[in-house]
Amino acid sequence: MRRIGAWLFALMSGMLLSACGGEDSGGASATSNAQLQGTNKGFALSTVIWKQFPIGVCWDLSNADFALYATQRSWSQQAVEASWEAHSGVVFTGWQQCTNAPNYYGIRISLEDSAANGPHTQGLGTQLNNVVGGMVFNFTFRNWSPSCVGREEYCIRNIAAHEFGHALGFAHEQNRPDTPSTTCKEPAQGTYGDTMIGAWDLASIMNYCNPQWNGNGQLSATDIVMAQMFYGVR
Repeated sequence: MRRIGAWLFALMSGMLLSACGGEDSGGASATSNAQLQGTNKGFALSTVIWKQFPIGVCWDLSNADFALYATQRSWSQQAVEASWEAHSGVVFTGWQQCTNAPNYYGIRISLEDSAANGPHTQGLGTQLNNVVGGMVFNFTFRNWSPSCVGREEYCIRNIAAHEFGHALGFAHEQNRPDTPSTTCKEPAQGTYGDTMIGAWDLASIMNYCNPQWNGNGQLSATDIVMAQMFYGVR
């Protein structure tokens, strides 16, 4: 479980989409089929791990929306605190409105409810540093995944925990080369990693084949090992 797997060499970047059901929302893929065929798959991207703490988090929202979605913002922050922060040495700070500071160090979150695109990040880890639209959440679910209407807290918490895994540098579990094709039919998607940790993990919060969507917002034992490997213990 704690043994580090083979080092791979695939640093393809792109958008990571997550859906309220663990499936691709149908948005544009980060890499073409030709690229996927020629790319080794990974788990964590070691070149984009954050080196300084705390990592800032801010919301690219108008004053009105920042106030309107106070409860949803709180659910998101609590989900990250109960998952990645609770089980590793990573620290996030801020969670206020974004400014135009040119040297801002951290993750900027915006909101979108588009039928074409689900919540996503544009890359992994430090690739998101001070990127407008680097992380996108959905708080309303009128167009994308309307099955979340009436259970918004559940969906928002699960989305936040999953997407912050990407923000820490962790790729989708089904992107690994040892993904069992007979039991996991979800296609590889988004940015690839270069490091595998432990055995392929069905229970990973980053695995679309997990029968519990986004792991119900909970890290698996392997997720915790991975987080502590790169970010230390709390």
